[in-house]
Amino acid sequence: MENFKGLPGIEDHLAAHGAGQPIEVQELEHIVEAIEAYCGLTKEQSNRLLCLFFQEIRSAMLRGEIVDIRGLGSFFIASPSVTSNTIKVFPKFTPKRSLLRRLNARK
Repeated sequence: MENFKGLPGIEDHLAAHGAGQPIEVQELEHIVEAIEAYCGLTKEQSNRLLCLFFQEIRSAMLRGEIVDIRGLGSFFIASPSVTSNTIKVFPKFTPKRSLLRRLNARK
């Protein structure tokens, strides 16, 4: 993976838009319910927490950082390129070996 220093102007964009554009959590209601149950939060708080989680992953990736979640995997941007004044970004996820072993063991 090449040494990527974030998208041009991303720091200004993130500063102007807080943590970036809001993320809506769709079809993850079961996770929102689990957060609500385990943490004793309201449904609204649980939903906001999950949205912020994904928002932070996206913002870190846009800054060129690798987001490594222990036991799950790494999120990163690979090979960003500029073509015809348009930035093409290729987000990637690399699962941890332990996760792959556990998934493949389920038969």
